[in-house]
Amino acid sequence: MRYSIMLQLVVATTLVLTGAAAFFAWLQNRPVELDTSQVVVTPTVDSVFYG
Repeated sequence: MRYSIMLQLVVATTLVLTGAAAFFAWLQNRPVELDTSQVVVTPTVDSVFYG
């Protein structure tokens, strides 16, 4: 009986941690969409001094 409960806890913990790892991996690797209406163009040194 105790072995069954311990096994269920280990499996549940493993699934939660694996799910969280997959979620954070997806967050880090998803493509970032750039909103072009908020892009700020800063002048470079070359464009200021050399036209």
